[in-house]
Amino acid sequence: MVFVLLAILIPACNEKNASASIPNETSLPTSTLLPTFTATIARTPTMAVTPTDTPLPGKVSRVIIVSFDGLRPDAITEAPMTDLIHWMQNGAYTLEARTIAPSLTLPAHASMLSGLCASQHGITWNSGLIEWGYSKGADIFDLAHAAGMRTVMIVGKDKLRALAQPESTDVFEIHGADQDIFQAAIDQLSLGFNLMFVHIPSADDRGHQYGWMTNAQFKALRESDAGFGDLIAKLEQLGLTNSTLVIVNADHGGHDKNHDGSQLADQLIPWAMVGPDVEAEKLVNLVSITDTAATAAYALDLPLQPEWAGIPVYEGFGLPSPKIHENVPCKN
Repeated sequence: MVFVLLAILIPACNEKNASASIPNETSLPTSTLLPTFTATIARTPTMAVTPTDTPLPGKVSRVIIVSFDGLRPDAITEAPMTDLIHWMQNGAYTLEARTIAPSLTLPAHASMLSGLCASQHGITWNSGLIEWGYSKGADIFDLAHAAGMRTVMIVGKDKLRALAQPESTDVFEIHGADQDIFQAAIDQLSLGFNLMFVHIPSADDRGHQYGWMTNAQFKALRESDAGFGDLIAKLEQLGLTNSTLVIVNADHGGHDKNHDGSQLADQLIPWAMVGPDVEAEKLVNLVSITDTAATAAYALDLPLQPEWAGIPVYEGFGLPSPKIHENVPCKN
């Protein structure tokens, strides 16, 4: 069966159950373009920050990384998430990015923010036991804080505290509801920051409870989409869009009521960015979840770490890529 990521047209008020499973494939499927819309804790020492010569895109004062936990690429149009779709059309995106193995929330988010595979950052569990330690290596929060930048992390699951050590986050907040998370992020826009990570949990929660690609999950996605729209609108209202890079991605997809990595639907994630010098285009080169940290570091003129598996998405800035992923990184 061919795995079709997205339909060109979105059915109005889609109320069908689209929970058909996706075969386990080894190659990436071909996706279509987005439709058009008008409108006393054990601490793990971090690695030393290694300075490198990193080119600067030029105008980015702050980076916002938004992670929609459990968001399958095809759910964006099936829900539909109209604010996200409209936003993505203004930037560089792919609906065929890949997460790591294991495709679990905590390890995948650690790779998102550290640029490392699970074997490198050491987060191989998916529980809330912070006593087990923090993500190893120089992650994007370590780099930003070492550079004197203000950092913010707003999440919907307490286990995500393991993603960055407390001394590297100036603000760390946990909220239960998506709208509360987005409101907390909006409040930070006026306070000022250089790096902010926003984690939205409801799609994953609904997926485990009711199933992926079900009406219950779609409803949660539409609600979180509205919160994302509010965040982007506030950026515009404050006149910050021309100096802010926003990256949207996910930690994993899912099928049935899990994301155990047995199907391609668990491994595929959306990845998109909009901001200064970003070209509006569908990305051709393979993008990995580890590229999120590398792209944020590149945009903020922070040193890229030689041990990172992630690579800045140069293509999205209209630049030649000195290095691309020949194969899916961090794959068992």
